[in-house]
Amino acid sequence: MNNTYQSNLVSVKEKHTAQRLILYIAMASITMFFAVTTSALLVKKADVLNWAQFPLPSVFILSTVFAVTSSVGFFFSYKCYKEQKFSTSRWALFVSGLLGVAFLLSQFMGFESLKAMGLPLTGNVAGSFIYFLAIAHGAHIIGGLLALTVTLVNAYVARNDVHFEGAGNLNIKRLFSLEILTSYWHFVNVLWVYLFLFFYFNYQ
Repeated sequence: MNNTYQSNLVSVKEKHTAQRLILYIAMASITMFFAVTTSALLVKKADVLNWAQFPLPSVFILSTVFAVTSSVGFFFSYKCYKEQKFSTSRWALFVSGLLGVAFLLSQFMGFESLKAMGLPLTGNVAGSFIYFLAIAHGAHIIGGLLALTVTLVNAYVARNDVHFEGAGNLNIKRLFSLEILTSYWHFVNVLWVYLFLFFYFNYQ
């Protein structure tokens, strides 16, 4: 019996290691994409004689606040789950999701501000780069929100599981899913902070 348990434990650890590696590879690929794209912006800016200079919509500051606070919420949710505070963990995850939605709404408001400045999606190279990068990043946020929704629904359904949460016991699989999701969410939010600073110093 002990040998079987040890074998299963090793198998789970190996599976988790492989899944972490996949996440890290995905993060590296996403990082390369945005690094190449922002580098292309700098090259294009040097080539375009009439590169538009305009103030970055202030609502993007609000986007950054939403991003940072949602990451704090994810961290708190993960910490609470480890401490077996399952209900608090679910609520923290729910609030983090709302902040993620608020982030997307603030991005849309930023786009509307750009249009009001005379910078539509097409027709201006400088403005088009902001739309492209923000939309590409937003797509990754949407992916994270979909994963968050699945995780939250599963956590709610399993809240009375007599083998795990219902009995006050950790579910290792759920803890690992939350760890992966939290790592991804931190990553995309750090990515937004980078984009915000990049926009701020290249469009003023």
